[in-house]
Amino acid sequence: MSASPWSRTEESSPAMPEVIRPGQERRGLGRLARYASLIRRSIHFRFALARFFSRLLPDVASGIIRGRIYRMAGFDVGSGAFLMGNLRLTSAAPDFYKKLSTGEGATLADSITINLDAKVTIGKNVAIAPHVVIYTGSHQIGPGSKRIGDFTSLPVTIEEGAWIRVGAILVPGVTVGRGAIVAAGAVVLKDVPPNTYVEGNPAQVVRQLPWGYR
Repeated sequence: MSASPWSRTEESSPAMPEVIRPGQERRGLGRLARYASLIRRSIHFRFALARFFSRLLPDVASGIIRGRIYRMAGFDVGSGAFLMGNLRLTSAAPDFYKKLSTGEGATLADSITINLDAKVTIGKNVAIAPHVVIYTGSHQIGPGSKRIGDFTSLPVTIEEGAWIRVGAILVPGVTVGRGAIVAAGAVVLKDVPPNTYVEGNPAQVVRQLPWGYR
């Protein structure tokens, strides 16, 4: 288990707008150029098309078709993955389409938010309920004059067979082990061991679960 996901750093964080420290503020055209670049990296045309065509489909029952549409847009969506509704995918970091991987037979409900500043890996037969939030981007802690420091990102992994229930939150850097269950509304701040049931804020193991194949 990881003691503190916030203490780990990637070897190379994705290019993002730099944090402006006191005395370094850009003004005029410099600031305009910085925000124009941010807006440009936030627009994902193929994803927008996938969401548009997916809206024409009925929710829930069209999950297999929606999964194929997202695959055609460029995401790594496994065979038989079932997307019950449009995903809310956010990031202005590079390689947007390469940072979501969904395994075979995964089931993703509607109203799920996934931040793709770093890679999110969703394993085979994973189930994710509505209103789950998965975030990979954050900031280091800065000085008292400006606590939000430099941008950082860490990947999130949900291993085979895990179940993330309604409204749970997964922070940057965590791994949910295979066969684990994250309770509704839980806030996962550290790795979840395989075949355990966790709940609460912060999420804690409350019992062990048996492992088996159908």
